[in-house]
Amino acid sequence: RLRASHSVARSARAIVMGSHALLTRVPRAPLLQRPLLSRALIAAPTSRRRWLTTTAGVRGVTPAEASSGRPRGPRINVADMLDAWASGPTVLGHAHSRPSREPYELSTVRELSGGTGTPEGWMSKLCSAAGLKSTEAPNQDSFSYTYLGSGWIVCVACDGHGDHGDVISERVARLLPLHFSVNVEALGASEALRKAFELSQAELEASMAEQQKLSGTMAAVYCFHVSDGQAWVAHAGDSRVVLGDLCSGNVVFSTDEHKPHDQGEAERLHDCGAQVISRHYEDGELVSRIYVPGTGVPGLASSRSLGDGCLKGFGVVASPDIRDVSVLWRQCSAPIVVLASDGLWDFISPAEALAVLSARFKKALDVRRGAEVLLRRSQKLWIEAEGDYCDDVTVLLVAPTSSLVPTNDIAEGV
Repeated sequence: RLRASHSVARSARAIVMGSHALLTRVPRAPLLQRPLLSRALIAAPTSRRRWLTTTAGVRGVTPAEASSGRPRGPRINVADMLDAWASGPTVLGHAHSRPSREPYELSTVRELSGGTGTPEGWMSKLCSAAGLKSTEAPNQDSFSYTYLGSGWIVCVACDGHGDHGDVISERVARLLPLHFSVNVEALGASEALRKAFELSQAELEASMAEQQKLSGTMAAVYCFHVSDGQAWVAHAGDSRVVLGDLCSGNVVFSTDEHKPHDQGEAERLHDCGAQVISRHYEDGELVSRIYVPGTGVPGLASSRSLGDGCLKGFGVVASPDIRDVSVLWRQCSAPIVVLASDGLWDFISPAEALAVLSARFKKALDVRRGAEVLLRRSQKLWIEAEGDYCDDVTVLLVAPTSSLVPTNDIAEGV
């Protein structure tokens, strides 16, 4: 598989300017037989993982754009609205990430109201780090943690892509808990989650109309009510929510990635006229990307996402899969939830992640530190496999504190 050098990439970056086409990597001719697209960097990926994950724009956004929450385009001050909600009486604690820019650097956390202070008897650990990329794009992963006065904990992990992926992922990570909080009492958790994704997509189209056409984000959400024990997950894309039992070390539930070649997803994309290009690898893995027919862009590797407005008419939907995991949660002796972007899952399986956390639990080690252990391990595996590329990685842990204290029998290995 051909590798495009960094000097060629820099030259192409200097030449291609001026349109709204996504800066993305799509396969090189003769696979596509397409000319160089304006402001599109066409380079041959070095592996299936890089072909699967690299849709980050070359330009990114300026620090001023990112920090203001109001990048180029319609100037609707959604950021101020989100701050007002997060600081208001219905929210007991809210925290969200701000994108890191240096390779392997952890994102900072901005706290409002009670910040990351969890309700009594609960813990959370939130970490996200920028990868190593040939572009100047910042960390495009984002997360948020919200503790609502109604008793709900809402955790969100987002994985952005495209020229404005970092701004869109941060926006969605904050919009989802807001819209859930507004609707959960009247609609119930399942419908409130569905509504949250729908309204967040509508908000992107209204306030970031141009940016979201060729940029977007995956999203994974976990919600738990601390009083009545309801537990729900929702996701769109390839970020995952995994429920596990620290006592047994077993994965109890895991969401599935939304891939363009999955039967139900493929049928919808076909019916809507999308162009899907797939690649088979020697080990049997199949990787697919979605394009606007005849354009070579954007090359999205997931069949569901928020944003990606250019593909919404071609079957890429923002609708999440939603699952009630309350019974499964109660069946765990020591439940824990892991939310992570595909930067983790591309190299570490849910079973492997649970094994790491369970081992710390049984040795009476701090399980919370396991989040960064997993993050750094996945980065190491990325570099070992790719050499000069590592995806952004986000890992969130949520659990009752009772899950973090092993019994004497377990701690002693009996």
